[in-house]
Amino acid sequence: KQWYQRRVRELDDPEMINNYIQVGRIFNMFVMYGDTFLPSPGSYDELYYELLRQHSVFDSLNETALKFANKGPQYREPCRDLLANLHNIRAIVNHFSPKIEGWSTANKISTPAPEEVMEIVRSNYDTLTLKLQDGLDHYERYSEVPKEQQFFTGLVRRICKEKRENTLLHIDSGVYRKFANIGQ
Repeated sequence: KQWYQRRVRELDDPEMINNYIQVGRIFNMFVMYGDTFLPSPGSYDELYYELLRQHSVFDSLNETALKFANKGPQYREPCRDLLANLHNIRAIVNHFSPKIEGWSTANKISTPAPEEVMEIVRSNYDTLTLKLQDGLDHYERYSEVPKEQQFFTGLVRRICKEKRENTLLHIDSGVYRKFANIGQ
């Protein structure tokens, strides 16, 4: 409940909505193309397992985006993008959850082990339908020199200057004179 309430407040900040959209794109990249760059097919199964295990996080985020999409025009487009980016994750959860529940009921087990869940996932990939998301083939190149470098350089310089000034003010004047005369 607390997690959900914090997410609701964060969606008031357009920058947070954009961050969630980016996270959704990353998950979509892994879901759609993970088999081409993940180290093994087992890694792909583990990704699906973790998405299923953490489905409540995505459900809450989806619910919050739906609520904010109708809050005002400034939220409509970003929330629509966020909902689009959550589509495949929700499709995975909605596809595999009933299969896991059915397997659990048939085997009279309340909670299947991770290996059992991954086996259910592996045996049901062929019936899963995902939507190819727009923009996954476009990305902003990583730069070791970020756009904010000038801001952070100035910030660090101001902090260092203030620290030096404050340190000099707190040094006892007698001690300062003693050290100032060393070497004279």
